[in-house]
Amino acid sequence: MDQLIDLADSGIAEHYVSVMPDVHLGKGATVGTVFASSNYVCPNAVGVDIGCGMCAIPLDSLSASKGSKVLSGKQKDEIFKLIKDEIPTGFNHYSSPQPLAKSLLEEITESQNPTAYIKSSLSSKVSCQLGTLGGGNHFLEVLADESDRIWLMLHSGSRHIGKTTAEYYNQLAITQMQKLGTGNGKGDLNYMRIDSEEGQAYLSDMLWCQAYALNNRKVMMGKMIDIVRRVTGFTPKEGVEAINIHHNYCKCESCKVYNPSKPGQYETKPMWITRKGATSAKLGEYGIIPGSMGVGSYIVRGLGNAQSWESCSHGAGRKLSRIKAKNLIKQKDFVSAMDGIVCDTDGRLRDEAPQAYKDLNKVMANQGELVEIVHRLRPLINVKGFK
Repeated sequence: MDQLIDLADSGIAEHYVSVMPDVHLGKGATVGTVFASSNYVCPNAVGVDIGCGMCAIPLDSLSASKGSKVLSGKQKDEIFKLIKDEIPTGFNHYSSPQPLAKSLLEEITESQNPTAYIKSSLSSKVSCQLGTLGGGNHFLEVLADESDRIWLMLHSGSRHIGKTTAEYYNQLAITQMQKLGTGNGKGDLNYMRIDSEEGQAYLSDMLWCQAYALNNRKVMMGKMIDIVRRVTGFTPKEGVEAINIHHNYCKCESCKVYNPSKPGQYETKPMWITRKGATSAKLGEYGIIPGSMGVGSYIVRGLGNAQSWESCSHGAGRKLSRIKAKNLIKQKDFVSAMDGIVCDTDGRLRDEAPQAYKDLNKVMANQGELVEIVHRLRPLINVKGFK
């Protein structure tokens, strides 16, 4: 609660800070918060994994149990192995850039026009990380919905370039606050004026990182589709597009702001919306809300609630820190919770066990005014990165 109050009192956020039902402690700003600002941007509020988010696509041609196009147990095992073999996870990356990496990076850089900082950071490692998962709560999954239709899903972000960019601009924010006398730089909630040179530079490079994250997910999804095609012979239905969204990001949006002089009415104005562990939920907009590795996920449609800055949760949210999870969750209980799912149950993943997260169904019940449920997905295959 103190962290939420600090954000609300900081002067960064205007009008109010919205708190999502998966809220938990974070660095700088609380994970599961959304706020709007016309004047300031806070690198730590966006976070170190700029553009982290979700991607999912249905495979209408495949089923978990019905008809002649059933995904068999043998096929699930083969898909699991191929995903692990062909998509780098954890700290691993490709030894050389993937075929599309060079052209994608050129396209991103041309369209986003980043500063010299990003351009000087475009090492071969950045190219070799495009199309890789990372670790922690990132995952690659094959799931089935309520009609047993198969879905592919993944969770990842901007990899190392997002982290170094966030850390670089946090230091610039500290320096600016000290110069302006607005802070001593000792806390994590360091911010910059949007109209300053540093603020404009951060926004440019942040948008570049968000585009990198979006394309990182796109490349991995392409790999997953190809793996499933090779194993089963089936691909997504023609014309079906993947849902590919951020949940750690900042974007200038046309916002509905409550007008106190006209009760019950809203005025519209452009503002920078920061979503720290939150999903955009504009009216009719599709979103993805994942649970833990043993629980599954929801495909949702936004209701455009202005009081949440048209947002919803980005997941279930942790109830145990990583250290507590490893200390409190027994290995046998972790293995039991993953029964029936093709996955790793290595003890090094115990901090990602289902028991470490909040009840996703309760989280969904608490945001009925923010989104409507379109599909409930259950996991069949889960791949995660670990050291």
